[in-house]
Amino acid sequence: MDRRAVITGMGVVSPVGIGTQANWESLIAGVSGIAKFARLNPELLPVCLSAEVKGFDPRAFIPDRKTVRLTFHSVHLALAAAKLAFEDAGIQPGSIPPERIGAIIGSGGGGFDDGPGFEDLNDPILKSWDEETQRFDSGKFGELGIPSSYPLFLLKALPNNAFYYISLQYNIQGENDNIVSSYTGGAQAIGDAFRSIRRGLADVIIAGGYDSLITPNTIFSLDAIGLLSHHEDPATACRPFDRDRSGMIPGEGAGFLILEDEEHARRRGARIYGEVIGYGNASSAYHLYNPDPAGTGIINAVHRAMEDAGVGIEAIDWICADGMATKESDRAEAQALATLLGSRVSTVPVSATKSLTGHMGSAAGAAESVYTLMAMTHGMLPPTVNCEHPDPDCRLRILTGAPHKTPITCALNINQGIGGQCTALLFKQYDSSV
Repeated sequence: MDRRAVITGMGVVSPVGIGTQANWESLIAGVSGIAKFARLNPELLPVCLSAEVKGFDPRAFIPDRKTVRLTFHSVHLALAAAKLAFEDAGIQPGSIPPERIGAIIGSGGGGFDDGPGFEDLNDPILKSWDEETQRFDSGKFGELGIPSSYPLFLLKALPNNAFYYISLQYNIQGENDNIVSSYTGGAQAIGDAFRSIRRGLADVIIAGGYDSLITPNTIFSLDAIGLLSHHEDPATACRPFDRDRSGMIPGEGAGFLILEDEEHARRRGARIYGEVIGYGNASSAYHLYNPDPAGTGIINAVHRAMEDAGVGIEAIDWICADGMATKESDRAEAQALATLLGSRVSTVPVSATKSLTGHMGSAAGAAESVYTLMAMTHGMLPPTVNCEHPDPDCRLRILTGAPHKTPITCALNINQGIGGQCTALLFKQYDSSV
């Protein structure tokens, strides 16, 4: 018989707060994390807004100064969120047999040009530039660039840095993976952890994701393919499912869940927030950065999650949508949900929290899983801000205005990323009698 995967700990660091309670209070109050750039010079960038984590001191979470020096900002966010999740679960380093605890983590690639570490490559690149051809010369890079490079730069940029440091701190020697897959990495990590717990491959797994899109290279790249908003008012810039939406806001963050075998959690008297009952992932196989207009990837992912859980669409009480706020992405997601919900499309409530947090990249699905569980715990649905004129092409019941008080038994969390990857996670209130 399959084992049940319950959630016993949560940790999140995002543009709207540090810790689950701070995040929840911001979401319910409609407090936005979107503002003018603080770390980067907006005069050198094509857009002026981002969603940065504020008031974050890595030394409050990472006591080893060497670790802080050898890792990028996005990894600092991950280590902080992981620490919060383990503390919330009441799990101390070494308290779980090392071969029975795992780590599955989604990253955006390590934040190669993240934050202050990017200038480590400035001098080597300049020395490798050929003025005559106006091109980068790989020969010069080998002769002059590499010798002048910061020797530990590539070590800092490893995409599995967070995985390594988390595993080291908590002596994690069991199930493991490091997923680099656009913006669905965090959700995929949770889904894979759910499957591993269910199959009995681990008793405890920390799963989630981290990322920072607030880097020069990322911002220029996303803007070049038309995904970023050029809106200048932070309060109204991100408008998921609104008629006047103009694009996403680059953000950053980290989110982790502690997934645990139900019997293991009950034996140690752990608090249980809910359980994962289904997971599905699929690809639209349509276009590199534009989604299939029919939302095929989302439809297939949700069908697989429901089949996994053994439930139908009628079981879903609330949807935490991807809500990227681009024209094409929101329209495709709305079309997919309309197809899935059928006659319930006008009654099932839908929220899009990126309207406040911006897009946290690979952390998005994990952070939004935390928000989903918090909504279930409190029986309160966070509203979608700035959806003042719902797009007639997005025929959904988008929650706006004040938070909505309502009990939730089963919730669906959807994520999609560049390249057509789509995920669906089904969460349910925990019932020990079932």
